[in-house]
Amino acid sequence: MVVRFIRLTVFLISLLPLNLARSLGSCVGLCAWLLKTRGANTTLINLKACFPEKSDRDIQHLARESMKHWGITLCEVPVVWRKGDDSLRWVKGLDGEDIVEKIQSSKNGVILASPHLGNWELMGYWGGKQGSITTLYQPPRRFDLDDLLINAREKTGAMLVPTNAKGVAQLIKALKKGELVGILPDMEPARSSGIFAPFFGVPALTMTLIQSLRARTGALVVFCFAQRVPGGFKLVLIEPDQGIDSESLEESGSSINRAVERLVEMAPEQYQWEYKRFKRRPEGNEKFYS
Repeated sequence: MVVRFIRLTVFLISLLPLNLARSLGSCVGLCAWLLKTRGANTTLINLKACFPEKSDRDIQHLARESMKHWGITLCEVPVVWRKGDDSLRWVKGLDGEDIVEKIQSSKNGVILASPHLGNWELMGYWGGKQGSITTLYQPPRRFDLDDLLINAREKTGAMLVPTNAKGVAQLIKALKKGELVGILPDMEPARSSGIFAPFFGVPALTMTLIQSLRARTGALVVFCFAQRVPGGFKLVLIEPDQGIDSESLEESGSSINRAVERLVEMAPEQYQWEYKRFKRRPEGNEKFYS
């Protein structure tokens, strides 16, 4: 019954025009903020830790805006899913055209690292237009909704692989063929597959997968996101600093987080601060979330 309701809701929202879906989502997010939901509480905790220099008033304002964008993402994604490649008509601009040229000419494959910022689903469709793409994904908690996610993301011909050894092997295979792979760089890995590195000054369990893939294939690493702008999106592409190639996992992990930080600072209200990014803590540290 619950699954049917979710599927029906997603379908109905997908029929809305983009701007109407955004308006609905903003209202949903605002209600979640006013009701002081768990997501709103997590957002406040994360923002206070990551921006200690901001006043309480500024933190409250940013948290409120973040919750509104959380709601917008919730209602915007079904619309993007239904449109598929057609959603790229909403792209209003691109920062990093020189990087696009590098992507198209790379012979060692490309790792597109798109964090939980703006609309990462649209970024996946854009990546699929640049060439064959294999995307790492974490199956939803409700396995009976798995097909909904897979069908939506494979509209461009993308191959989805799970976060396990078999999936990683497929990523390596794709890169060695000179193709693209898509990864959410701020997705919390298993403890055995990550290293603690600072994210806005707070230790965060950070994946070592990107460094491993680059070391084994020589792939180009590009960080990107689809920034929400009036009437559509602006795509932003950047390259990480040289620390990404460090033999030290701590330094290369820090480089990954610095790249994500650079993107987040462009639109901090569009980052998914509701995500418990600091759930796992270094040994001896207190729990971050009550």
